Amino acid sequence: MNPNTLKQLAIVVKQGSISRACEQLYITQPTLSRAIQALEQRVGGPVLQRTRYGVVPTEIGARLAQIGEKILADSEHSEEVIRQWHSGYQSEFSIGIDPLWELATHREMTEFLLGETDSVFHVRTASASALIRLLEEEALDFALAPAHLTVPQGALEREIVFRDRAGVFAGKTSSLLCQSAPIAQSKLDGQPWIIAGAAAGFLDEQTPVHRPSAAKIAFTGALTSVLHLLKTQNYLSRLPARLSLLTGELEVNQLIELAVAEAPRRDIALWWRQADQEKPRFSTVRNRLLEFAKGLDVRASEFGLLI
Repeated sequence: MNPNTLKQLAIVVKQGSISRACEQLYITQPTLSRAIQALEQRVGGPVLQRTRYGVVPTEIGARLAQIGEKILADSEHSEEVIRQWHSGYQSEFSIGIDPLWELATHREMTEFLLGETDSVFHVRTASASALIRLLEEEALDFALAPAHLTVPQGALEREIVFRDRAGVFAGKTSSLLCQSAPIAQSKLDGQPWIIAGAAAGFLDEQTPVHRPSAAKIAFTGALTSVLHLLKTQNYLSRLPARLSLLTGELEVNQLIELAVAEAPRRDIALWWRQADQEKPRFSTVRNRLLEFAKGLDVRASEFGLLI
């Protein structure tokens, strides 16, 4: 079977139109129609069917289009690998990073990656559970993500690189700001909350903060809206304290002191697959990432936190 025909089928299915697919492929409609007809002869049945909204794949057409998408992606990737080789790069690595880590360390992180002259990097930001899934699916080589996860981790390795603890932040209009003594649990009762983090909650409730009132809104992934609300409203939110302060978006006095036991850990770890240890340059890049992140941990302010 001609792999090029499967790539063409994948593009037709994505576009939902023969004519639009021809525009993307820079071929004429009769040429593409002949290719699809040849594929249907090989299959012994239709791979596309017309509807009032365009063309959609049949069951076998959809399965073949999925294969075509993979061929298309591999073909595009191979072209990029050739460009990398001509540019002098020896290897390529994909790194997933936690949204708060990306926000707090983007200057240092990009400087580090640009300084690795022998490799190119694909950086992807996602929630902790998504990063672990992508790592297990081999869509990532490394992940800088929360160390304490309650999601399935399979045959993964991790090493803690950045120390942190959870903290409760109060919005700038909150009545809990500038309290002279630690805030008792009773004062938290009835306060408005927003939830941020993996699964719109917290990964391990070592010493949970009671929230008698339901959170008004929950965010998973990007934190821009969370930080905006904390800068403009009276909501409370529980976040990794040190990383949140390193973003420069929140002030130290917004981290309220609670009359409760020691806050749970919210460390960041570097994650990787055990099976990748023997890959070329893998250990070298892993050790450089560990050195970078641990060095940042040493250099960054601790903001008086007991970490």
